[in-house]
Amino acid sequence: MPYAPCDICGAVEATVVLRSPRLDGPLVRCGRCGLLYVGERGHDFTFLASDPGCTSALGELVEELGIVARDVESAEHPQRLEAERERARRLRRHIGSGRLLDVGCATGSFLSVVCESFTAEGVEPDPGTAEQARARGLIVNTGTLEQLTAPAGGFDAVTMFHVIEHLASPRAALSRVFDLLAPGGVLLIETPTADNLWFRLAPQRWRQLIPDHYFFFSRATLERLLRDCGFDPVDHVKVGRRVSVRFAIDRLRRAGVPGARVIGRALERTALAERTVYLNPGDIMQLVAIKRRSR
Repeated sequence: MPYAPCDICGAVEATVVLRSPRLDGPLVRCGRCGLLYVGERGHDFTFLASDPGCTSALGELVEELGIVARDVESAEHPQRLEAERERARRLRRHIGSGRLLDVGCATGSFLSVVCESFTAEGVEPDPGTAEQARARGLIVNTGTLEQLTAPAGGFDAVTMFHVIEHLASPRAALSRVFDLLAPGGVLLIETPTADNLWFRLAPQRWRQLIPDHYFFFSRATLERLLRDCGFDPVDHVKVGRRVSVRFAIDRLRRAGVPGARVIGRALERTALAERTVYLNPGDIMQLVAIKRRSR
C-alpha cells in the first residue's frame, strides 16, 4: 500500500521495517534516501498545538503500554539537571552568547541553565507546561514555531531537544528555524538515532519506539535534511548521561529484557539504586549546524 511521502526527498517508495503496538503506525524505510518514519498515522500524536483530547489519549496509551515508570522518572531530577548543563557546555563550544530560542522547552529546565550565558526564551505548545516555566521566571511563549515572531536581526542560536522526532514535518520546522535564525546562527538538535547496535539486533525492543515518535534519523538522513533547509552541519556526537542505577534498570525493563523488573524491585531495598552510572547506548545524537546566508 502507498505510505505518506518521505519528508526528506518526497519519495513514496517505502517498505515496512516493523510493526509495533508502541508506534502509531508501521515503521517504514524510504526506498530513495533511507529515512525511517511512521508511514501511516493512526492517532496522529504529532506536536502541532495543544490538544487536550490528544494529550489525554496519548497518556492513556503510554500508561497501558507501561512505557513510563513515573516514580523512577521523578527521582531523576539531579541527573537531568546535570544533563542540561552538559548540553549548555556543548552549545558554548560553538557560540558563547546571544539571543537563544529553545523549541519545545517544556518546563524550562534547559532555559534555566543556559540563561546564565544567553538572552534566552522558549516556545512550548502546551499552555499548562508553558505556565509552569513562566512561574520559574523564564520567558516562554505558548504556541508553536509557526506562531513565533523573531527579534530584530533574528536569534543567534536555536535548540531542539527531543522535538524533531515528534513533529508532523521536520522539513517544515527546520525551514521555519532557518527564517528565525540570524545568518551564521547556530542550531543544536538532539534526537534519537536509528544508527545503533540495539536497533540492528533487536528492533522490536528498541527503547525509542514510543507512540509519539514519528521520525528516526541517522546522521546521514538528518544532515541531508539540514543541508536542504539551508544549514551546514559542523559537529555530530552520540550522547549519554549519568543516570541512577534504578533508571538504568528501568530502561532495560522498557526494552523487555527478561528479569529487569525483578532486579529493579530488589534494588529498591538497597542503597545501590541511588548510585549513578554513565549510560550511553549510542541511540541519541546531537548535531550542530550553521545557517547559511541563503538556501
